[in-house]
Amino acid sequence: MYSDFETIASYYDDLYVKDEEYAPEAAKVKELLSKHGVAPQSDLLILACGTGGHIPYFTAEYQVSGLDLSEDMLAVAEKKFPSLTFYRGNLIDFDVKAKFDAMICLYGSIGFVKTVANLRAAMKRVTAQLRPNGVALITPWSTKEEFQECLVVDAVDEPDLKISRMEQVRLKEPDIVEVTFHHLIGKGTDVTYHHQSVEIGLFSRRDYLSAMAEAGLTIVEEYTGKGVRGGAYLGKRMVD
Repeated sequence: MYSDFETIASYYDDLYVKDEEYAPEAAKVKELLSKHGVAPQSDLLILACGTGGHIPYFTAEYQVSGLDLSEDMLAVAEKKFPSLTFYRGNLIDFDVKAKFDAMICLYGSIGFVKTVANLRAAMKRVTAQLRPNGVALITPWSTKEEFQECLVVDAVDEPDLKISRMEQVRLKEPDIVEVTFHHLIGKGTDVTYHHQSVEIGLFSRRDYLSAMAEAGLTIVEEYTGKGVRGGAYLGKRMVD
C-alpha cells in the first residue's frame, strides 16, 4: 500500500492543509468521539497522520500520537511536533507498544490499503490496539455508491511559493481508483513539475461496516453529515 510522498511531503501542508476545512472537520470529529464516550485527555492515535496536518486541532483535548508509513511525511510531522510520539507503520499490520482510547483515520486515507482483505486486516489491528470501550472513527476515501470521476484544480499563491495543482481522479478497475497528480511548484524564479500516480481502494458501505464488525467493533454510528468530509464510520470495542 506504500506510495512515495518524498516530493509532496515538502509542500504538502501548503497545498492540502487548510484551516477553513480542517478546523470545522476536527470540531465535528471531537463532538462524535465525545458523544461515544471518549473523555478529555484520552490517548488518541491519528492513523495515516502524514505531516501532522490535523494534529494541532486535537492536542488541546487529547494526548495525541501519530502513525504513518511514509518516512518523509513523518519527518515533517516530527519536526513540527517534537514533543509528540510518532510511529512508522503500515495500516494493515502495524503493532505499536501502546493502547489507545480512540483512533481516527481522516481524509479518506484508509483507501491506501487498496483491497477488502487489507481493509479487514487494518480493522483487526485497530481493534487490537484499542482499549476496552475505545472508539475508532474511519472516514472513507469515497464509496462505490458515491464515487464520481473528476478533475481537481487548486492553487497556492504565497510570496515565496506558488503551486498549480491538477489531479485526475479516474476509475482504473471496478475496485481501484487512480489519482494522477500534476503539480507545478514555483520557488523564486524556478519552476518544477511533479507527476505521480497512486492507486486507492474503492470500497462499498457494506465493505466498511462488515470489516469493522468482523474485527470486533460494534458500529455505534454512521455519520453522513457534511461536517466530516465523506462521512464517517464509528466503531466501539465493547466490553461486557
